[in-house]
Amino acid sequence: MNNRITNRNMNIRKKKKIFIAVLSLILLAAIGIGSYLLVAPQENTPPSTASAKQEAFAGKSYSGFQAEPKEAPAPEAPAEGKVEDAREEQPKEEPAAEEPSETIIVTPEKPVEAPEKDLTLMIANAKTHVYTLYTDLEQGSGFLFNEQGDILTNAHVVKDASYVMLKNSDGQEFNGQVIGISETTDIALVRVKELAGKTPMPMAAELPKVGDKVVAIGSPEDQANTATEGEVTETGNSFSDGYEYTDMIESTATLKKGSSGGPLIDAEKETILGINSIILEESPEIGYAIPIHTVIGQLNEWVANPIEYEEEEVVLQDVKDAYFDEELLGSFIQAYYELIPYSLNDPEMTYYESYLLPGSEAETEGKKRVKERTDANKVYDAINSSIVNVEIGEEEATVEATAEYLFHDKATNETFSETETTVFTVVIDEYGDYQIKSMVNK
Repeated sequence: MNNRITNRNMNIRKKKKIFIAVLSLILLAAIGIGSYLLVAPQENTPPSTASAKQEAFAGKSYSGFQAEPKEAPAPEAPAEGKVEDAREEQPKEEPAAEEPSETIIVTPEKPVEAPEKDLTLMIANAKTHVYTLYTDLEQGSGFLFNEQGDILTNAHVVKDASYVMLKNSDGQEFNGQVIGISETTDIALVRVKELAGKTPMPMAAELPKVGDKVVAIGSPEDQANTATEGEVTETGNSFSDGYEYTDMIESTATLKKGSSGGPLIDAEKETILGINSIILEESPEIGYAIPIHTVIGQLNEWVANPIEYEEEEVVLQDVKDAYFDEELLGSFIQAYYELIPYSLNDPEMTYYESYLLPGSEAETEGKKRVKERTDANKVYDAINSSIVNVEIGEEEATVEATAEYLFHDKATNETFSETETTVFTVVIDEYGDYQIKSMVNK
């Protein structure tokens, strides 16, 4: 009896050991399978989750790759003439009624900033007031002095000249006559009848201060509308070199042969400080200008009492009639676009309006476009423009241009890009300047 009980107990212990071993193996297997499931790829991720992750990257540019949705619907855009911000939620009930959007979202590598008032803006504002002068002896520069069409330049540019011919920034040519010239001060006044009525830039009434930023504009070596930046380094310098130069403005705005007679402009106030006149051989990096306010009296006297010429004394150079040039037209439209960001960021900076023919459709449409794009939450960084086509007619020309507007959101610094194509109709006004008559989105 005792042996049977003992044997039974031994059998029970053996069974327990086997049972525990089997259970341990089962637990180890379960742990292994669970670990594998945790680290293995989820091939059966719900479609809604994958789609949501994909949409988060759709349309954004990152360094090194472009993330695009594989099955995303085509983007949508507003009707012609209006560009919608991609951040705005579009109506879901009528998606088929909209066209593809032209707005692209770009993630910049570093924060972008709005363009500051710079040389580009200065040149664009001043270029229509500055002229290249040619005589049978010299080439120089000059600028509009008054509404009588008088161009101020250096005396040494037009001295002993048989004729004076001028060219504006758009390549239009004019004949001029010297109505006043000094034998002691290096100044002269040339009248161009066709420019009568055109408004000049304002003139400074006093000397600038040392350190003031200045821009010299002229045609050094016959390169029209060349501008150099610098700052005033000294005032009150005087020297003699055939002419008496007194109280000269010294600046680091570089001058070269052909710059003579061009304006030295206060970069901040945008007033004409003086007439660029000389450089010294020992210091070619320094330029000198005659202060405009010191010669105003003499200039006004010549305006009131101009030199009279006998008919046989007048020699007129053959000049071209007003004409269109493909390269000049392209540069004109691109210069117009360069001014737009300044006005979009600051409504008081309306320089672009000088490119619009007064009273024309373009004046109305141009102002309307700027007003519609202006947004306190947007900062426009630049407009990249390219000329697509130019067609020249007898009385007008058309220029087709594509413009990419780059702006960023003030709050997020997220950058956006919008593109438009416009056909501009350009005419030549009574002063020989290109002007935009109309503009239509294509």
